[in-house]
Amino acid sequence: MSIRAAQSAALSALQTSQAGISVSSENIANASVEGYTAKSLSLSSSVTTGASTGVTVTSVGSTVDSYLLKSISEAASESGYASVFSDPLNMVASQFGDVGDDGSISTLIADLETAIAALAVSADSQSEKSTTLSEANAIADELNNLSQSVQDQRASADQSIEDTVDQINDLLNEIHAYNNQLSGTDGTTLTTSELEDARAQAINELSELVDISYYTDSSNTTQIYIGGTLVVGSQVQELSYNAVGTVTSDTTFADITVNGNSITDSISGGSLGGLIELRDETLPDIQEELDNLATTLMDSINAVTNLGTAYPAPSELVGSEEVDLTDAFSGTGTVRLAATDEDGNAVEVIEIDLSTITTVQDLVDAINSSTHLDASVGSDGTLEIAASDDDYGVSIINMDASVGAEDQGFSDYFGLNDMFTGTDAGNISVNSAWLDDTSRLPVGSGSDDATLAVGDSVISSGSSDVAEALADLFDENVSFDAAGNLGSTKTTLSDYAAEILSDVAQQASSAETEASVATSAYEELVESFSNQYGVNTDEEALTLSNLQSAYEAAAAILEITQSLMDTLLEAVS
Repeated sequence: MSIRAAQSAALSALQTSQAGISVSSENIANASVEGYTAKSLSLSSSVTTGASTGVTVTSVGSTVDSYLLKSISEAASESGYASVFSDPLNMVASQFGDVGDDGSISTLIADLETAIAALAVSADSQSEKSTTLSEANAIADELNNLSQSVQDQRASADQSIEDTVDQINDLLNEIHAYNNQLSGTDGTTLTTSELEDARAQAINELSELVDISYYTDSSNTTQIYIGGTLVVGSQVQELSYNAVGTVTSDTTFADITVNGNSITDSISGGSLGGLIELRDETLPDIQEELDNLATTLMDSINAVTNLGTAYPAPSELVGSEEVDLTDAFSGTGTVRLAATDEDGNAVEVIEIDLSTITTVQDLVDAINSSTHLDASVGSDGTLEIAASDDDYGVSIINMDASVGAEDQGFSDYFGLNDMFTGTDAGNISVNSAWLDDTSRLPVGSGSDDATLAVGDSVISSGSSDVAEALADLFDENVSFDAAGNLGSTKTTLSDYAAEILSDVAQQASSAETEASVATSAYEELVESFSNQYGVNTDEEALTLSNLQSAYEAAAAILEITQSLMDTLLEAVS
């Protein structure tokens, strides 16, 4: 080999070693950077007239398995989706408590049962009436609070959806910027490989937020799709969403849009997909179970209390159901209305054959035809029946009356003696008039004696058949419609409440497990990727040491060849 050829070979070795040292140093410096892949040199031999004269660096970079990257992206999406359920459901579960806990809804229902059982024994005790209404009020308050906790978590999820959309938009713009740099349309000091690493990391972060599909074209531009909608192409199509703020069970949410077109239904994964499901399905299912308990509790208890009349009877009864004078009325059987004195004796008795009543107006006219009772529909749309004299009370005896499609009792149909009012768990409450005056709680029913006449006893202080019927109700299996995760069933009120607590606790536990499994699967793939493509600092340190030795050797050869060249030139001269 000529001295010149030796110099050329040594110089290429020197340059290659220098490039390798630079790459290894860069690898070590970026070893802790998430998503960074170890870079290496690609070399080719330099050949002159058939003889190797050194090596040339052709590229610097890393070759990554695209299928592994796709798998990591999918695992990130699954992990992001699973992670959103655990904390909210655990917070809801902590509010609901466990079966048997003091203050849990199932325990409160059992407490009401105990109070009513005591009332049935001492029907004329104002203390027992007060205790019963206090326990009923505790149930209503707890259902209100549980409903509010569910809606608070829905509001939190809704706000998180807005925040997540903002994060998604930031990442879409970041990926678009990397596309521009990689395609050469935007200046950068980073290498192609470093940009690709950064873009891949951004794609993983995006996948954790929302399920995406993507591909990279021949110009090294990655296009991103969310549910079939192109969001990163030649430009960024940002997502748009604004949280509503206060959330109730009746709240309607706007759609997540791209250029005004909804993509909500096509979002299926990532934390965004999980948040939508949490807000629109998981938590509403729990709310539906609570509402089912609340309405069944109200309907069951109200159906019994509406068969009774208080002692002494109140001078006015106001319904809880909205009606209009022109509303059609369909009923069968007879209802007895009586004006009573302070001792529960009849001042006036009227009986109405409901089969002759076709509208609410007909019913009001029939009552107003009496001497001591007046009826009207108030401005709020509720039926009001009042005694014409404040010293008299209004007693209603259902007899064999059956009203409406559900064959309700007369008072029950209009809600004239409801213990509970409201439409769901969020607004259930105890009759405020009863809380103000506990004597208005009906514990007995009026006389259905066919010969009842003015001066006869309609209701006495010792009547307890309604209280006894209420006590029996808590031991009966009540029909519940399917709601949330609970199918239709027949069970006691307290047992259904216990089923709700168990369901919420089970959902919280399952969410925690699923989040742990999904996160572990994602982390294992990331670790596998890091082991395969990440920086091993020990190996890089060894490589760096070897390259430094090679650099020194090449430098020594250059020095020797230069000395030989100098000697040769001196000899020639």
